[in-house]
Amino acid sequence: MGEDGKVESKGLFDFEDVRGIGTKDSPSHDLILIYRQSVPANELDKPHNQTLVVCFYDPKLQRYIKNFEDEGGPIQWVRFLPGPDKKSLTLVFQRDDLKGNQVLKGFAFLGGSMKQVLDAAAPQVYVKFVTGFQGSEVWCSSKDLPKEKGDSEHVFSWDEAKSQYAEGKTSSTAGWTGASIAAPATVAVAEEKPAKTVEAKQVVSVPKTTHPSKNGWWDEPLDAQTAATKLNTELVPEYIKKGQVAVLGQKAKAFFSELQKMKEDGKTINGLRAGYYAAVASTLLDMGKKKDAAYYLKIAFSFQADNPDALALKEKIKN
Repeated sequence: MGEDGKVESKGLFDFEDVRGIGTKDSPSHDLILIYRQSVPANELDKPHNQTLVVCFYDPKLQRYIKNFEDEGGPIQWVRFLPGPDKKSLTLVFQRDDLKGNQVLKGFAFLGGSMKQVLDAAAPQVYVKFVTGFQGSEVWCSSKDLPKEKGDSEHVFSWDEAKSQYAEGKTSSTAGWTGASIAAPATVAVAEEKPAKTVEAKQVVSVPKTTHPSKNGWWDEPLDAQTAATKLNTELVPEYIKKGQVAVLGQKAKAFFSELQKMKEDGKTINGLRAGYYAAVASTLLDMGKKKDAAYYLKIAFSFQADNPDALALKEKIKN
């Protein structure tokens, strides 16, 4: 990805000095690979996962050794950011996920291994990199490519004390479901709704009426638990068995975006996300795709470590 936000395709692999140990006379050629699992030719246009791998050359063994791997949705672009010392690099990339969001990740070689130093997500992620004397800044927006710093919703810059990219400015968190590693509270979690004060008055019971939403698959007014049950028990198996994962992702994305608009608390949304991923994993397991099921189960636990559906499925996969 260039300074102007345009993406340049370089192919399957490339070489970069990820560790920052090379010199002009003797550069370090670390190997960066992006690949996907092989599929039949008639399925090449379907949504697929991609794996990004970084390999370091071992002079004793005289071959490359895998040091880092990240698997997920299709990768849109990869960029290397120079650090304040002009030597160390941060590997930054954007990829899609199953629920229709775009994820921004950053990894740096610290203490002898690759460590995550940046993490953010939104339905759409537009990024601009600005490199100056103090190092690189990452300007992010969910609306359009930021032309100026004031256009961005989040600004991340390198924090030497914490050895990671930290939040420097937040003008809006709407739609963002991820977080910078250093400041998750400013990005990821919506505030819990305060308890309402109810005066003691006579209450007249009125039958609750509902109508189909514009989205088409849940009723208005939206009941989070009812809609989540329908998503997990009806839509997930239906669309996965049809091979329409992208359609499923859009429907899930619309649901969780609506919950964020309703200002549901972050803990509730994360629990529902975990249940959704557990349902995806369960359906894949029933289809005999154990490896894929284990992958999505891992995502479920990342949202809620004690999710009962995920825990039950974990025991089922073991057996």
